[in-house]
Amino acid sequence: MKRSVLMFAALWASPVTAETLPISWGESAEAEEVATLRGLALERFSGSEGRALQAELETQISRIRDGRGEPYYALYALSSPAAADNIEAVIEGGANVSVDYNEGRQKRWYCLSSKEYRTDCDQKDKEEREVVCLTRVVALSSDIRVAHERDGQIIYRRSIPGREELTTCPEDADFPPVDQAITRLVDGAARQHAAALGPRWGRSAYRVLENRKGLTKPQGALFKQALKATKTNANEACRLFDQLALEVPTQRSVQFNAAMCIEMRGDLPGALAAYEAMSGDRDAASAASRVRRTLRAGEIEDARR
Repeated sequence: MKRSVLMFAALWASPVTAETLPISWGESAEAEEVATLRGLALERFSGSEGRALQAELETQISRIRDGRGEPYYALYALSSPAAADNIEAVIEGGANVSVDYNEGRQKRWYCLSSKEYRTDCDQKDKEEREVVCLTRVVALSSDIRVAHERDGQIIYRRSIPGREELTTCPEDADFPPVDQAITRLVDGAARQHAAALGPRWGRSAYRVLENRKGLTKPQGALFKQALKATKTNANEACRLFDQLALEVPTQRSVQFNAAMCIEMRGDLPGALAAYEAMSGDRDAASAASRVRRTLRAGEIEDARR
């Protein structure tokens, strides 16, 4: 993978908190075959909320970024003069909403001093009453399908349901406008659909290992110095871990932390080899899995360029 893919988060020498090192990572899209493409278009969506889902999905897709922070997809209108030469896949879909109201009995606490359903009194002055309440259920069903423009073959499909349920009893506030609930559900579905179409890139602080077992007293002092440096200067911490790795390359904490430093610097193949050398180590296996995911995300992006 090209090193530039990770440079969007290359401020890895900045201070972090606790005994951690800042690591840039990536995850390929759930819809991996779609993610190998560039030019997309959205066909008119069907259903009562189809247009709303389509509009919000287009907005969310336009926000997807690659490892360099650049737009991941180019979106085209199907009627655009550029469509024929640039659209590789078309997104179709639909969304429908239903709104149901159901009565039910619930027990609530109300003021003893009033036959009305008042709640503005102390708990000791209340009694429990069985009352009739009304529940509103707003349910959304949404789906998208992505098909190759050249032959219509569907390469990705997904359905996402959404549901918002509210109950109001005597003396409660009225239901908020149902349109607000529908908008929240549509926007949430659009975000989930878009998230599946693009990679994720980020930078997180991962804890180093701190066990000094097997180190001599001078080595232990140097190790403690490295741990302290992780809070203010990751580069300095790694310089010390690397120094220790020359002296005690198989001490578990030193070996793992030195591998983290390789990963932090962006040498992912080297980091993977270092983690895999710690065969059977659970922490190393987890870190190696992270590196493989990042490498895969980078490979897909490199192939698109």
